Amino acid sequence: MLLEKIIIEGIMPERALSKLQREGICVYHAKKLKKNQILLSVKKKDTEKVFAICPNVCYNMSEEDVSAAHSGPAAEIPKEHSNASKKREPISAYTPYTSKKAGAEGLLAVLDWCKRRIGVFLGGALFVAATLAANNFVFKIEVTGAETYRREVLVALEENGIRTFSLYPKDREEEVAAKILSLKDVSYCSVEKSGMTVKVDVRLSAFSEPSPEEGDMLAKHSGTIVQSAVLRGTPLKNAGDEVEAGETLVGAYLLSESGERTPVTAIARVTLSCVYDEIVAADSEERALAEGYLAIDGEIAEKTCEQTDGGFRVRIVYTVTETINF
Repeated sequence: MLLEKIIIEGIMPERALSKLQREGICVYHAKKLKKNQILLSVKKKDTEKVFAICPNVCYNMSEEDVSAAHSGPAAEIPKEHSNASKKREPISAYTPYTSKKAGAEGLLAVLDWCKRRIGVFLGGALFVAATLAANNFVFKIEVTGAETYRREVLVALEENGIRTFSLYPKDREEEVAAKILSLKDVSYCSVEKSGMTVKVDVRLSAFSEPSPEEGDMLAKHSGTIVQSAVLRGTPLKNAGDEVEAGETLVGAYLLSESGERTPVTAIARVTLSCVYDEIVAADSEERALAEGYLAIDGEIAEKTCEQTDGGFRVRIVYTVTETINF
């Protein structure tokens, strides 16, 4: 049922209820707000009748009624006098009533609320539609497991039409997985789409041997050699030597007595002592040290931090171990 809230205002507004009922208007949820105000609800189709009646409604009131309107209790609506034989002398007092809408009630209130927020509903509908449409596209590709085959995996995806910013061909998943499984030592592969991301998981056989790293062993850090263990190959640097990043530490060959080189796969491990010594622009010693920690990738042996004009001088001594096929 569609109900409209209306506030009727005037002297003794309770009497307006009787007038509305005599006109065949059903009144719901009548509640007195003030001494001269009543809040009530009527059917939406009766709203215009109420506005036609209330602005010009006048009643002859007795002296007792006028007195009650000004001094009587505001919490209760006076009851109609049941003793019809008791007559009052009317006086010439007019009680004009005015009415105004106070909002909707019930289903009508819900409809009005929805109408006022039509933009929100349209925006939500467009968002849902856009999300559903976007779920059919690929915006990211993740390859986990065997990183050595990442390039081959991406090529297999591309050949089957799976690429970023394109529609996802779900019917090609099995073909992609079969292509990847044909790679050497790959024992498991799964291709699935989660949201807008394609996830490819590649696993190598537990019995497969990784391909050895060919060529000389080059230093990845600058520092002093602390320890060197060469199982195969020719050591070109020894403990205590200073080396720069990129220098050859172990040659991938063996030397005969005559100086002839025989190529081999180098197997070695070298431990270096390295130093990070930089001026770091930071607002505190902790932040400066944090910058230093992020710049290194070894085990810290000692550290110092001194404030300077340009920030903090951070010095960190650390050790790092480099290997080749070890």
